[in-house]
Amino acid sequence: MAFFFDGMKIALVINPKAGTLGSKGDLIKFFEQKFSEVLPDSEFHILSTTHSGHATDLSGNCAENGFDICIAAGGDGTMQEVACGLVGSKTALGIVPLGSGNGLARHLKISLNPRTAFTQMLQGTSKKMDVGIVNGSMFFLAAGIGFEGVVAHRFAGKNTRGFYQYLLSSAESFFNYKPISVTGSADGIGFSSTVFTLTLANGSEYGNGAIISPGSRIDDGLLQLIQVKPFPWWKSIEIFSRLMKGKLVDGPFYETLPFRNLHIQSSQVLKGHMDGEPVVFGNELKVEVVPGGVWVRNP
Repeated sequence: MAFFFDGMKIALVINPKAGTLGSKGDLIKFFEQKFSEVLPDSEFHILSTTHSGHATDLSGNCAENGFDICIAAGGDGTMQEVACGLVGSKTALGIVPLGSGNGLARHLKISLNPRTAFTQMLQGTSKKMDVGIVNGSMFFLAAGIGFEGVVAHRFAGKNTRGFYQYLLSSAESFFNYKPISVTGSADGIGFSSTVFTLTLANGSEYGNGAIISPGSRIDDGLLQLIQVKPFPWWKSIEIFSRLMKGKLVDGPFYETLPFRNLHIQSSQVLKGHMDGEPVVFGNELKVEVVPGGVWVRNP
């Protein structure tokens, strides 16, 4: 059955190296068949990435050519690249999760089954999502420094992906890790602290069901500054359990502060991540939010 938005132009940008892609040929055939069933009078293109940054070029071309939806089929890295090409345009970001973490898909309650998710993207609605910017680069779910940054760098060096490898990277990093000291100001309010990890949250979780900021909304014009303070090593299992249950916010080592503009400095070189992708920020972070900077599809 065709829907009222027949006649739309839709692209799907697929990462052939995504962690859970499996038989991409069968999946692509499903996408093509499902699209022709649901929107037979619309225009549909499947575009494969070949190198880092390619998804941004492809989605940017879609935006320039007036596409209505550009669906990122891949992990959080693919989602970030596609979204970067759509900021400021009328083309909506869709997500078919094929990665290991799938944080933004989980936040939006998009199915982790790629076939179901694809149908949700075609039949869903669009709304505006805020965009975070750190030192001029964009993120959409979360960025951070401290322990999560160290783990992101170690995880990126693994030959395989998945939740087990992320746990292994965390365990390998934990006992040699030293908390970082930072100073800064959030919307003009100064602070100085030592943190185990520090998160800039637009959405609620990192991925894999690890909920760092359960109160975050992607459309409130704010980011959340999450500080997890140093804790005794024997509390690590409890901290991890609270994180996975979305209960870390109730513990004694957690602080959160909403903000629009943030400045952070440290005497240390800050290893970090943006939407799970490793970044070296240097000694300073300048953070801002662009309210409603990109359209996103909801189930």
